[in-house]
Amino acid sequence: MSETPAAVPEAVTALTDTSFTEVPEPVAERPPVDPARSEAGRRGGERFHQLVRLGREYEREHRLSPGRQRLKLLVQLGKRYEEEHGLAVAKRKRPRGDAWAEFLAVLSRVVRPKYRAAIEQLAAQSGQREPRGEAA
Repeated sequence: MSETPAAVPEAVTALTDTSFTEVPEPVAERPPVDPARSEAGRRGGERFHQLVRLGREYEREHRLSPGRQRLKLLVQLGKRYEEEHGLAVAKRKRPRGDAWAEFLAVLSRVVRPKYRAAIEQLAAQSGQREPRGEAA
């Protein structure tokens, strides 16, 4: 098992030989960018920075010291500033209906046909009852 001293350097040089050809790594193609999404991202960023500016203005107006969670707080104060000064457009809220009736209506659409009649009958009965809080 003993090797001759001359054979060892040959083995070392064979391992360290860099004369082989290197294969270039394939360049990954970038997926196409959706212009609508990139525009939405830019608008979101602009809105965020606008709210931060308004939050700082709110702090100055009300003589508040800066908070610990700086950006989150500034965004909240910016929204409050918009509300106080009438700058923000009020969000439309969905009218709240009867959640139980809405649930039964959706359930009757997805349930198997043999159970559908019973669900629709239950929905009709629940529509005739008075809600608990409004009983005379």
